[in-house]
Order: sequence, then C-alpha cells, then structure tokens
Amino acid sequence: MISAIIVDDESININNLKALLTRHCKEIDVVATALSAAEASAQILNLKPDVVFLDIEMPGENGFDLLRSFKDPEFDVVFVTAYDAYGIMAIKFSALDYLLKPINITELKSTVDRIQQSVATKKQNSRLNNLFQLLDKRSSDDNQKIALPTLKETYLVLVKDIVRCESSNNYTTFFLTSGLEHLISKPLYEYDELLSPYGFIRCHQSHLVNKIHVTSILNEDSGYLIMNYTGRKIPISKQRRSSIKVLLKM
Repeated sequence: MISAIIVDDESININNLKALLTRHCKEIDVVATALSAAEASAQILNLKPDVVFLDIEMPGENGFDLLRSFKDPEFDVVFVTAYDAYGIMAIKFSALDYLLKPINITELKSTVDRIQQSVATKKQNSRLNNLFQLLDKRSSDDNQKIALPTLKETYLVLVKDIVRCESSNNYTTFFLTSGLEHLISKPLYEYDELLSPYGFIRCHQSHLVNKIHVTSILNEDSGYLIMNYTGRKIPISKQRRSSIKVLLKM
C-alpha cells in the first residue's frame, strides 16, 4: 500500500478526493488529512507518507511554501489545483504530477500509476528544485532546464541544448547537442506549449525545432530547415512556411 496525506483548506475537497481514492485507487491508503500547511507539516513529520496530495492555493502558507519547508522531501507530491497559469506551467516544465479540480477519474488513475513507479525510485527532488527555480524566476533562459521523464529515469536538460523534437504517435523524441536522444511518452503538442516561449518553432505537425540551432532554409518542395550538429533536413508544412520565415527573420 502507498500511504498518503491529503492537504486542502476546504473539507469538501478533501472528502471528495478521499472518496475517489477509496473507490478507484485501492493501492492508496489515506492515513491523514490536513486543512492548512502548518497542520500538514506536523502530519508529514509524524507519519512520513509516501505521497502528499497538495492543494496549491491556501490562505497563509500555500502548497509551494509547505514544500519549501522540507529541505529534502522523502515523499512524492501531487499538486491539486483549480487553476494557476504560471504554477501549472512550472509544474509541467518540471515533469511533476498535478490534478485539476474538479478531478477527472481517468487522470487520477493515471497519476496513481505514475506515483507507484515514482515511489519506488524516489527521484523527485531534482524536479522539485527545478520547480522552485521556475517559480522564483531564478533561471535565465541560458540556464533554464526542463525535466524529461523517460522510462528508466528523469533527465534535467538545459533548454538551449535541445536541437529539436520529433513526434511519433503519442511519443516525442528529444535530440540534444550532445548527440543523445531521449524518448518521452508524451505528445509533441505538450512540449510545443512549454517550449515556444524559449524560441522553439512548430514547423510541422511532427517537428518542433529550437531556432538557435537552425542554420538555413532549403527551398525544396514546401521547404526544409537545416539544423546544426547533424545537418538534418526538417520539413516545413505549407501552411507554416510564411510564418516560419518571419519567426526566423530569413
């Protein structure tokens, strides 16, 4: 069994999540609940849960403040939130789990499946550190990292070292300047949303490129982007050709 604590400033939300976990996720044992960060901190220190389902928006100390109070958390965290644009973006960038209220049962089950793997490996701390850097805006674009969760482990990669991303069904392969490749079981559109503020361009349905690694445009067919490091030709879709030239200023 995986021991869990639910933290939320509203009892109705705690009861709803607890009922869903009891009904649909038998592997989760809710050992305690808390209505504030202070109460949660005491419960976590006393019970040492495997995972904490943590509301972000709470009066006084919020969910992020609670996490910062633990230097090296020995528990996994699943953020639970109604909506917080920047917080959600930072969570996604760090490959951490979150649930949006009202909670979808399918998403809850998928999250619990990931928790089972994560609890076994205990490798969430580096991703939490990346999250805090994003929330504090301490990372410049040159030093910004993104978490890439592969089947075996999660890699923290500098955004500037990503040459391009290529999709295949619901998988995305990241090609790095080092020549390494990482296969991630997430669709390309999720990374398009995350990486576009860092100069990445969706040139094709199956391709996302880092414009700092584009050397030229090849005028064949509807066009190709020539990439640094490999010289690989990346196709440009017809409907994107004009906008790509504007973005690249070519």
